[in-house]
Amino acid sequence: MKKLLDYIEKNYRAGEPILLKDLKTLEISYDNLRQKLKKLTDSNKLIRVSDGIYCYGNEPSVDEIIEKRFIKRNNDTFGYFINNSLLKRMGMNVDNYYDEIVTNDFKALVREIDILGVKIVVRHSKILINNDNCYILQLLDLIKNLHSLNINEKKINKVLGSYIKKH
Repeated sequence: MKKLLDYIEKNYRAGEPILLKDLKTLEISYDNLRQKLKKLTDSNKLIRVSDGIYCYGNEPSVDEIIEKRFIKRNNDTFGYFINNSLLKRMGMNVDNYYDEIVTNDFKALVREIDILGVKIVVRHSKILINNDNCYILQLLDLIKNLHSLNINEKKINKVLGSYIKKH
């Protein structure tokens, strides 16, 4: 247990999400790893944030957890925001906002999950998402769904123009 905690403290900063799937690379059996994480959580050395997500020190923000779990890890992009969650990040005011994500790193086709009290809809991607195509796929998904989103046409044209120039 001490070795695992030392490894975590050496390789993660306080408040950074620690994913169980990333710790599987250690030479510890999966069941033993889970038992050790449970003991560290019970002794308040780690915080269990959500299924398979831990941290020590400060609790990470929901955005940090979403980014590391579903969007990008170690400079490898494997997901992106869609619909109103993307529009919100583009600076638009949107109604009925909740995070909606498309990712390679999720087995279920669609699932609603809760992270720190925030509702997130996660969809499995039909296409492999990577650093080269993430912005194109994100834009295509947004254009495909524009008719179902309640947005001002003039404003969205300006926002999409900026997005295209940026990416």
